[in-house]
Amino acid sequence: MKTIIDECGVNNKLYFKKFLDFLYKKFNISQKKEINILFCDVDKIKELNKQYRKKNTATDVLSFYGYNDTILGDIAICCEVAKKEAQKAKMNERDFLLFLIAHGFLHLLGYSHDNIKDYEAMIDLQKQILQEWNQL
Repeated sequence: MKTIIDECGVNNKLYFKKFLDFLYKKFNISQKKEINILFCDVDKIKELNKQYRKKNTATDVLSFYGYNDTILGDIAICCEVAKKEAQKAKMNERDFLLFLIAHGFLHLLGYSHDNIKDYEAMIDLQKQILQEWNQL
């Protein structure tokens, strides 16, 4: 099951679910594995970041691994931070949200970016994912 919780008026839940279907297929993830995506405001992402990462600041995306074999995990995306970052990246907001979903999804699969080399590799993979998605 793929659940999208929209607390900030992103809309297009079906579009984002289709993108998740694409990611599941690309990475050969069982459709039975659950994922939840929360689109939230600055206060909520800051609260989550403080609670789970001990950082009292807003961020664009957080990922939380599933706690059993049937749950892939949860992704929280801050709409306000994403909007600002999309403008800086000169991307439309919807594509940037896909970029962040891909980022969070990769974390759920075990990807990390503890150094610049890993970060750049992960960003390149996100770009590749979006290119493939846009060719469908």
